Amino acid sequence: MNINIELASPQDFLPTIPGWRDRSIFIGKYGEISFYHYDFIAQALSKISRGFDRDIKDVQAMYEQKLFSLEELRNSFESIAPELIRFPSLNPDALRSRVENFIKRFESNIEDGQL
Repeated sequence: MNINIELASPQDFLPTIPGWRDRSIFIGKYGEISFYHYDFIAQALSKISRGFDRDIKDVQAMYEQKLFSLEELRNSFESIAPELIRFPSLNPDALRSRVENFIKRFESNIEDGQL
């Protein structure tokens, strides 16, 4: 099936993004338990932070499926940027660069009519 399943949450790697609960998408209910997709913007930022090829491809696929916008991605990063100091394993400047590079790549694709 080529499915990537992880027992970790994006908030294990990055500060919690304001409004994440409202952006989590309901999947279904089994008995008394409700299942949701965790906020796609938070997933995208977490994957961009890790930077593995598969993660970047996942983020690209999520973007192409319109699960978030580039503006939402940028605004969400800016909302957590001041809190990145609480995550010593992260380099805030490097993460900002990765996010901006991802956004620029797709902004240029939009301008070129590729998306």
